[in-house]
Amino acid sequence: MPDAQPRTGSSNGLAIYLGVLQFLLLLTWTVYAVYLPGLLESVGIARSWTGWILLADQALFACFDVAVGFLADRAFRLYARIGHWVLGFTAISCAAFLALPLLPGADAGPALFLGVTAVWVIASAALRSPLFALLARHAATPAVPRLAGLALIGMGLAAAVSPYLGTLLAEMDPRLPFALSSLTLLAVCSGILVAERRAPAEPAPETEPPRPLPAWGWIPALLLASLAFQIGVFINAGPRYLREVDPSALPWLMPVFWVAFSLLVFAAGKLGARWGAPRVFIAGCLAGATGLALTTLDGLGAAVGGYALAGLGWGSALPSAFGLAAESGRPGRTATFTGLLFATLAAAAFLRIGLNLSGLPSRTELTALVTVGPALVWLLGGLLILALIRLIRTRRQPGTGSIRA
Repeated sequence: MPDAQPRTGSSNGLAIYLGVLQFLLLLTWTVYAVYLPGLLESVGIARSWTGWILLADQALFACFDVAVGFLADRAFRLYARIGHWVLGFTAISCAAFLALPLLPGADAGPALFLGVTAVWVIASAALRSPLFALLARHAATPAVPRLAGLALIGMGLAAAVSPYLGTLLAEMDPRLPFALSSLTLLAVCSGILVAERRAPAEPAPETEPPRPLPAWGWIPALLLASLAFQIGVFINAGPRYLREVDPSALPWLMPVFWVAFSLLVFAAGKLGARWGAPRVFIAGCLAGATGLALTTLDGLGAAVGGYALAGLGWGSALPSAFGLAAESGRPGRTATFTGLLFATLAAAAFLRIGLNLSGLPSRTELTALVTVGPALVWLLGGLLILALIRLIRTRRQPGTGSIRA
């Protein structure tokens, strides 16, 4: 019992540190997305390829998040520490990112620019699944959603400021923001060595490990929920707000979803520790679906309230998904399953970008489907977890463990 408090304190510190890293990592992505069309044009690639490059980025994220997670689990088994390994990959990623705005001035061709971009994307995978797995490794399973929620606050805050950042960066020389963001990220990431050293050397013990939901069940549910969030927020939100306000108001309204997400994401983790990750995931899906359905009503209040409720839903579902991944990965495959989680999120982004590139959302005959569909898909994700819980309960034999739901 005396060790409980130090473990909790060190885990909280690691979660806060990880939140800062996620904040900086998402800001680098924002900088990249803002300047990518101009950088492509400067190396001889038409701006019309921007969407396809972003699509390829998500495909690389999906593949290498799983691969890096697998390697991290192997490193945990062999060396018990991964800090130097993560820092090395981060240095490669930051060097590639720093080089991107410099390549046009060096007369680099399209192939070199795309190759350096791929190096940045691939190496940045070290800052996702391995670090969240490190967090889960040093915490008991019920505490993982709470700690993941603390870390995810950084992601929510970065997404909330992205519209303002995009406006601020529009006329700035790209070399300065690329340099500042990459060097700051590298400097902060160097602290992983200290953070890992302060973490307990051994994984957190489990008094009564909950029986995990099978990954073949929760991964499709997460894909449905994240696809609904992607379409509802990144495709539908802008046009929905423009029905009520001028374009100049969008930078103030688009962050509503992410502000609500950041407000609840930590509290949802606490609820997950008490009620179980599956149950909180289901509640988040219900709230998200209700919020997106509310946005289909007329009026600015319905739009703002709906996206705020949807943000609360995603703030409940996402940290709970990290809890599901930790349960599936115990005892020695936490990074692999966390990599699968990040790959699922990347797959949803891939589908959303592909849908946008196809032009289907702008087709009049599909307007109703694109508007109402995300709410139904999000609800389906929650119902899938509920059905999975019921199925496992009917098959459960005495003495095989319990599901925290």
